[in-house]
Amino acid sequence: MLSDSDIKRFSTACVELYRPGLGKGNYAERSFAFLEKLVASDLIAFGSLNTAAAKLDIGFNHTVPQLDRAMEAFGALMKKYPLYCWDFSINDGKPFTRSDFFSRREFKQLDIFAEVYRMLGIDDHCAVFVPGTSGEVCFFGIERHKGADFSSEDRDLLALAQDHLGNARELAKSRDAVLQRGASPEPLHRAGLTVREAEVLAWLAEGKTNEEIAILLRLQLYTVKGYVKTIFQKIGAPNRLAAALWALRICRQDETRGMGSTSPFVTVPVITQSAS
Repeated sequence: MLSDSDIKRFSTACVELYRPGLGKGNYAERSFAFLEKLVASDLIAFGSLNTAAAKLDIGFNHTVPQLDRAMEAFGALMKKYPLYCWDFSINDGKPFTRSDFFSRREFKQLDIFAEVYRMLGIDDHCAVFVPGTSGEVCFFGIERHKGADFSSEDRDLLALAQDHLGNARELAKSRDAVLQRGASPEPLHRAGLTVREAEVLAWLAEGKTNEEIAILLRLQLYTVKGYVKTIFQKIGAPNRLAAALWALRICRQDETRGMGSTSPFVTVPVITQSAS
């Protein structure tokens, strides 16, 4: 059972994860910081598997010696083990750990430990599936060295974190897609906002603060705050994140109608072979 301090820490971590400016370029960094606040770790990895191309991109929260060599071995061995085979159905999609499959002693007898984990200096693993993402299968790997096994409290916190990791991933992808096309207030105006409200919301959706919007639009700060309050009321948004998501959705829908009418990541070739 989670304590009051656990819940408070979780809430604070969520605020940091969703703060303005979230995009694909900083999603992993934001998520690493989010997870670091929740559970103890010595290393955290984020991987995105493109199943169609059999390509796995993996990044870490800090520099890892011998990374290329370790990841080459990992790509060759991962399919042998349910713990690493990138199957989101394991444990019904909830976080699972090394101790669900092997004791620490058994784990150290495996080839994947000898060729990957020993090289990375770690001996424990927790896999956290990122739900709801489209076009990819994403996991975070939380790694430890000579620490305690992951506790029930750790698992509970990570299970709570999963939806937020998925929501943040989709938000980052949606925001980047709109920004790459050029965020424009016109669709927001067509959706019912005034011209000035649409301009304010377009900047808000790009992660600008009220102060920054005031400078960009040459308005008084209190005027911008008034526009933001009115926008929230018009579109039924309780906060800036909800307003940004609404703006992104409207822009995407508008574009669809028109059509109808950095990083320390490595790419791992996945060897698809049956476990022997």
